[in-house]
Amino acid sequence: MSKFSELDENAFLVSVLKEGEIAFSDIEVDKLATELPEDIELSEYQYYIQKVGFYLVNTISWCKQLDLAIELLSNFDYSKKETSRADHLIYNVENYLIRIKSVHDRVLQLVNAVFHLCINEANVNHGVIVSNYKVQHRPEIIKAVKAISKYLSEHEQIRHTLIHRHSLIDKDLKKIELFYLNNFEHIDDEAQVKAYKYVRTEHLKKVLSEKKSEFREINSTLFTLINALFLELNAEYERQKKIVG
Repeated sequence: MSKFSELDENAFLVSVLKEGEIAFSDIEVDKLATELPEDIELSEYQYYIQKVGFYLVNTISWCKQLDLAIELLSNFDYSKKETSRADHLIYNVENYLIRIKSVHDRVLQLVNAVFHLCINEANVNHGVIVSNYKVQHRPEIIKAVKAISKYLSEHEQIRHTLIHRHSLIDKDLKKIELFYLNNFEHIDDEAQVKAYKYVRTEHLKKVLSEKKSEFREINSTLFTLINALFLELNAEYERQKKIVG
């Protein structure tokens, strides 16, 4: 089981899902619907439960995709010729690095929902959330949010570069890219071609192993930090639920 799948058993999620079933037991909604029908009027309590549930489930789903991203490093289909093995690997490494920093964004949206701050999601950012007077009264939650932010900060510049400037500059990935540019059609010696392909394959295996280990370690640490945050948010959720109910 992937590390982030353990969040499915987190007490916070279990509580929110249970409350959601009760709060919306008398409302019929198409399970494929992406939004609640406009003619449905929610009580403040139902609105609160729905918002917390929405952002909690989205945060967990995003985290699970980080585990999936590691598996996708190795799922290249060699029968398809449109994409090279190098392109596939580089794309998935960059995909992971872009996604990892976005966990912080998801966490901030969740905190906004749990505290019932009602800040427009477009205006939610780290400074706005941790400086909010309601959140300030829960230093244990601020500490947990800051711990996640600090841990992910080293990936922030990489993400910014990938999105706004250029692709990842990595010597090992560059070497793989150069390896796979060569189709060896100019070499007649089959033994030499076989030797080149062996070196290429061994280097690919080495890089894959290193990247997977690196990303699994990141996910494991991030899981611990998020799990700790959920523990604190669950207590705040119970408090806010009584206020809006």
